[in-house]
Amino acid sequence: MRTSPGKQRTDMSETILSPGSQTSIKARFFVFARNNLGIISVLISLLAIVLALLIGAILIAIAGINPWEAYSFLLKGSFGNRYGFGETLTRFIPLLFASLSFSIAYKSGFFNVGAEGQIYIGAIGALLVGAYISNLPPVLHITLTLLAGFVFGALWAGIAGLLKIFLGSNELVNTMMLNYVAIFLVEYLIHGPLKDPHLFIYQSSPILSSARLPIILPKTPLHAGFLIALASIVIVFYILYRTPIGYQMRTVGANLRAAKYAGINIVGVTLVAIITTGGLAGLGGAVELMGAQFRMVAGFSPGYGYDGIGVAIMGRHNPVGIVLAALLFAIIRVGTGAMQRGAGVPFPLLSVIQGLIIIFVIASSYLISKLSETTIGGRA
Repeated sequence: MRTSPGKQRTDMSETILSPGSQTSIKARFFVFARNNLGIISVLISLLAIVLALLIGAILIAIAGINPWEAYSFLLKGSFGNRYGFGETLTRFIPLLFASLSFSIAYKSGFFNVGAEGQIYIGAIGALLVGAYISNLPPVLHITLTLLAGFVFGALWAGIAGLLKIFLGSNELVNTMMLNYVAIFLVEYLIHGPLKDPHLFIYQSSPILSSARLPIILPKTPLHAGFLIALASIVIVFYILYRTPIGYQMRTVGANLRAAKYAGINIVGVTLVAIITTGGLAGLGGAVELMGAQFRMVAGFSPGYGYDGIGVAIMGRHNPVGIVLAALLFAIIRVGTGAMQRGAGVPFPLLSVIQGLIIIFVIASSYLISKLSETTIGGRA
């Protein structure tokens, strides 16, 4: 028996709107999201950046400046020429070290927000070797200077680590306070013992040429520290995910009680994590000194240690994510400077735009995490 076309349409509508059909649509959504989570995550992150830039464009327009012109300076300043490209990758280097420092500590259950201070102290260690030890071949001098930066950063982080292990002190507070101690200590040193006697301004003597990192992209400031940074991220994540000590560090960070039950040496693993996290930040300070600034000055780091926390969170403590997030932060740092010089965008407004991008991207990371939990653990 045939049914009329109108009857067929009615039956189809009822099927689509029926509870069972809604369950089927939900199931298809979960399957699609689960199979394409990587693409969806990228799209959400890009959308967050676009939204932040749109709000920034509105604020720039309210200030009486053409937003398209301002953003064109951002792109030109970051990638529009050879020098800008090299400058962006140069800013990328300390951001990568700082984010690596935070990530490996976070994975190990040690909340290190002291990378800023460790960068300063690592640079001091590199300065002592690079400026005051002479008559060494460049390869040996560079190696010893890098090693000094790593050791000094590790020792500075070790102060908070030992307080946590033996006194149960909160490492979040201790590492944060040690940032200020490090910054003021450097201020004292460049005003006194380490001040360059040939200058009237307060800064240290420069490191010797044999301790300086070579330029790898001619006519730009990009130096060999870029290669060291890339090698560091490969080594760190290999250790973290492919070695027994890395497994123990992640176990301690994920579940301290389970790690104790498994017989893991908590104190030993924590010490390894502390040495690594402080050493990486100190190495970042050494590389910045050896490749970019060559001497200690007040404000040696413009907040790389703090930005590194945002980079690590945005990158979700994943090596590829951290590299992309560090590159984004570097673009923002270089590009907003070009916006100020070229389009006359006020500095406070630039800070607002940077903050908007960071907030939106971190919020998108939270949304991606929730989506991942829902699609993996959800029920259709």
